[in-house]
Amino acid sequence: MKKLALILCFICAGSMLMQAQISTGESSAQVVRTGNRAEKGDFGLYLGATTDMFQNIIGNGPSDFSALPLINLKYMVTDKVEARLGIEWWKESDTVEGDGFESTNKETSMLFYPGIAYHFNRSNILDVYVGGELPFGWGSKGYEEDIDEGEDVDESANNFNIGLGAFIGLQAYVCNLPLAVGLEYGISCKYTTVSDGTITKDGMTTEYNVSKDVDSNRFKLGHQARLTLTYFFKL
Repeated sequence: MKKLALILCFICAGSMLMQAQISTGESSAQVVRTGNRAEKGDFGLYLGATTDMFQNIIGNGPSDFSALPLINLKYMVTDKVEARLGIEWWKESDTVEGDGFESTNKETSMLFYPGIAYHFNRSNILDVYVGGELPFGWGSKGYEEDIDEGEDVDESANNFNIGLGAFIGLQAYVCNLPLAVGLEYGISCKYTTVSDGTITKDGMTTEYNVSKDVDSNRFKLGHQARLTLTYFFKL
């Protein structure tokens, strides 16, 4: 499952190259004509492979990790203003085995990324932009323990996340506009609140109050880089 994200990126890239190209913008003798830039009314389908994904795929993360890359649907409101809505999903687990027991920490997350970006450079090749986003979504975090000749424990709690982020990006248009490759870097502040959880022991489920945990409601600062691939099209 660790290579799921990379496989999806290659499949999407291959299918995009087989689609009909669009050509917008006016050619200019003062620029290198490798492709035209996106304009008002263009849509873009964006895949973003994040540094967190690469860290887990190459083996520095948990023992079992699967994810979809950040997927954004862009729309050029004007020639310089872009609206976007993204979605990101991942699941991870880390298992430790000992003498007579096996314990697993597990976590899942589904986040949505509504945002807006402003594009500065009017070149037909390179595009520089800055923007902001309001990530929010749901997830769960839990713990399982299997004990030989003992009680099996399954503990889990759901959470809600909301945050505020800012990013800067650079992308290059290729293939006469249908594709753009680029890099984004962003910083964010996220607030997580955890609901009451459940504990299951040998088939019996009880609830417990997670809110008493000092770490159950918390702010978190973070940063992330994204390698991006965008396919532009018109409806």
